[in-house]
Amino acid sequence: MSANAGTWFYREPENQPFMITERLNGNFWQEGIVGVYWRCVRAEVPFCAQGFFSNNILEMEWVPGEWLALKAPPDLDMSSLVASISTRILAMQASLSYVDAQDRQVFEWHVDSGEKRWQEIQGRAGFNKLRRLAQ
Repeated sequence: MSANAGTWFYREPENQPFMITERLNGNFWQEGIVGVYWRCVRAEVPFCAQGFFSNNILEMEWVPGEWLALKAPPDLDMSSLVASISTRILAMQASLSYVDAQDRQVFEWHVDSGEKRWQEIQGRAGFNKLRRLAQ
């Protein structure tokens, strides 16, 4: 099965965890991002998958056609994975990043540039080290 972001992000996928898992892994592996194994843990909006990356667990949550958030442990270098998702998976730059209340690094991609989300999280407790990455 040939998978791309159109099968799970730009269109709503079927509500079957196995199929979403297959689409995610097929898309990432087809694009050469083979260091992460994804497993769908919520097959409804907002969709959620856990990624097993070395000895770390990532979380990816998304609303098809709107936004995607990637959450990672604080000490993990995410620059390569974020760049790969931006260029090879979603074909758009990450909109913003921050550290959440659980001390995880969070990177968000927004189809609408994320301006509304940026305004929403400004000055709110639980959002630290906010950075605007693309507009």
